[in-house]
Amino acid sequence: MTEKSHPEAPAEGLTQAKKDTTPIYELGFHVVPTVGDDGVAAVVELVRKALGENEIISEQFPTRMSLAYVVERSVQGKREKYAEAYFGCIKFAMEREHMPAFKVAINGISEVLRFLIIETVREDMPAPRRAVFASNRLAGETIKKPEVVVATEKAVEVSDEELDKSIDALVA
Repeated sequence: MTEKSHPEAPAEGLTQAKKDTTPIYELGFHVVPTVGDDGVAAVVELVRKALGENEIISEQFPTRMSLAYVVERSVQGKREKYAEAYFGCIKFAMEREHMPAFKVAINGISEVLRFLIIETVREDMPAPRRAVFASNRLAGETIKKPEVVVATEKAVEVSDEELDKSIDALVA
């Protein structure tokens, strides 16, 4: 007796494989500082609304930070300059064909100063540990500044005759 599967019902393995092949993205964005601490939550909700029903894997709520350089943008014929912004990020899963519409939606949020979308992996990668070099050669010792040794030779008088002889020997 052979088993037949229903053609309309997806096999469990196929739905799991489809979920695993969905690309994972991370959105990093700056929110203009003029919204204030209270307005940041509203901007995050607009970003979440732009994501729609897509799976949000992780999220970092925006925090205020100084920018490395002043960012300028033109809004309604005026130049706005920002030296600070709120930075936040959201990691999410989304099909590639929905990405252009998502970018347009984020561009439409006027409170978002700038953003960057990168493709990443589902797992959070720990920050790389800094290498610590140890040496048993100096175990238990405190490293000290090198001492400056001042020469304490006595000045000896030299006659003009001896000085002339030594100069002639060097020049010849």
